[in-house]
Amino acid sequence: LVRPDGTAGRDLATTTADQSAGSIRLRAALPATVLADAGAEWDLCVAQPGAAAIPVAFPAHGHEYRFPAGSRQLAIQRTGQGNVAVVLRGATPVISDYTWSADGRLTFSGRYGEPDTAAEAVLQRVGAAELHPIPVEWHGDSFSVTADVAAMLVFGHREPLRDGEWELKIRRGGPGAELVVPGYDHERLATADGRRHQFGPKQYRFTTSGRDSPVLTVEPLSVAEQGRVQRRVLREVHYPLQQRRRLRDAVVFLSFKGRQVSDNPLGIAAELRRRGDTREHIWVVNDWAVQVPDDARAVLYDGKACWEALARSAYLVSNDDMPRGFTKRAGQFYVQTWHGTPLKRIGFDLPQMQSFAGREYMELLARDIACWDLLLSPSPASTPILRRAFRFGGEILESGYPRNDILARDDGPAIAARVRERIGIPAGKRVVLYAPTWRENQFYASGRYRFDLQLDLDRAWQQLGDDYVILLRGHHQTADDAPAGARQGFVVNVTGYPDVTELLLASDALITDYSSMMCDFAVTGRPMLFFAYDLADYRDSVRGLYIDLENEAPGPLLATSDDVIDAIGRFDAISAEHQDAYAAFAAKFCPLDDGKASARVCDRIFGGG
Repeated sequence: LVRPDGTAGRDLATTTADQSAGSIRLRAALPATVLADAGAEWDLCVAQPGAAAIPVAFPAHGHEYRFPAGSRQLAIQRTGQGNVAVVLRGATPVISDYTWSADGRLTFSGRYGEPDTAAEAVLQRVGAAELHPIPVEWHGDSFSVTADVAAMLVFGHREPLRDGEWELKIRRGGPGAELVVPGYDHERLATADGRRHQFGPKQYRFTTSGRDSPVLTVEPLSVAEQGRVQRRVLREVHYPLQQRRRLRDAVVFLSFKGRQVSDNPLGIAAELRRRGDTREHIWVVNDWAVQVPDDARAVLYDGKACWEALARSAYLVSNDDMPRGFTKRAGQFYVQTWHGTPLKRIGFDLPQMQSFAGREYMELLARDIACWDLLLSPSPASTPILRRAFRFGGEILESGYPRNDILARDDGPAIAARVRERIGIPAGKRVVLYAPTWRENQFYASGRYRFDLQLDLDRAWQQLGDDYVILLRGHHQTADDAPAGARQGFVVNVTGYPDVTELLLASDALITDYSSMMCDFAVTGRPMLFFAYDLADYRDSVRGLYIDLENEAPGPLLATSDDVIDAIGRFDAISAEHQDAYAAFAAKFCPLDDGKASARVCDRIFGGG
């Protein structure tokens, strides 16, 4: 036995027997004690005195074998080069077959030791924390897993898997147990051929990675439009041609560059429909999994239909900058709603951008600002900051934020109850939303921003688990890194929930740090905690703040996870202690959040309703 990297070897007692034509048969015994190292993998070779070891080829039509070895498994299998490998590892599920249904359901079948009714499978997106649990069904000593990949159930709604690569993983013992990546039966690898299957606006293909790890790839049907050259052609050729065509009385909405259908643009769209507006509503989405209202049309970000909509629609409503290459034409009206009360430094007030895209972003932002016709302000206190930070000389409408209208409406309790049911929160539980902002100096080498979780959720569960549910919400910049809840029923990752305002409405309290969400939540009058463990660094080095948080925060500033957990049990006392500060904060930052902000905005843009 020789390690694959050649660093070590084990001799096996071998007997030989002469065969015809000058060949010999070798027979070796393999004591289990030789493979004492968990996870050890060895190549089977024939050693010759004074010569290199010769790998033993796996029989062309031979079968791989797996034997139980206590709590582990001994496997005799074929390597990618067609040779014999001996592997001792934890029991590993093996996928032996897969099938597609006509409506987009993918079923895997295979074997994984003894049946376990608590076993669970998940699909996890590569490079992200996003995962979907899937039940495991047992049929004797074999199992099957069926994933409705074209219509996954996400917070009570059906939607296709997001674009990207998805890994299948299985765990025994239920939620919280270790996830194991199954292997695909080596004798049937040829069946995992990556053939594309179309369901709705997406295409799916199943294959293996690293030889035998199951991988599902999800792509839009218009994948040809996503190439670098094609996108440039659409931006520099197709888009200008479309701008020569007649404008249409339609409204384009963008929220967080197509990641969501939410925020201020959604509030404006809802108010227009409430007024009986019959214009076409077009939402730009970055994935067909992003759900749009039934009376609206979706177009894919940076795609052909997107550029046509941007070129020909009379009204444009966005809470962030437009796609690269956008230029406003004569007759268009571009409303920039922005996406939060300016508490952190924004725009050109940033002394330096610590993010990997700093200078380029500033150049794009300047070009976008030059196209704005109207900028929304949530409060009189915010207006001078917005004007200076964006160097914007145009009209600013002090309207309040349309996204917060539902927080002040009479039907708020009914909406909150529906949201809790959709998330699966048991009746009687107190709900705490933990929603920290992002740190632009916290990112991986790839450029993806990192969710730096400082709250000890295990200790929180031990102290609060019987009475509370923690909703964990990552900022849209760290959405792909927000961790899944490790304690089922206590921590729920709601980063993928489509509208954070509904989460605010459904929560009894908020824990945040420097997020402008504190201004939105102040409309509810409910308690807030501020986990400001890095206040000095964030204020003085990372980003900078407009607000004097130490003197103006409507709740206590807490420096450690233990402080936060202890404070959760004292919400009533904390509310009383910070009553005056809370009232002053609300009067300064949300005096216009009266449930009528979207009406004021629509009156200004489209005329009285």
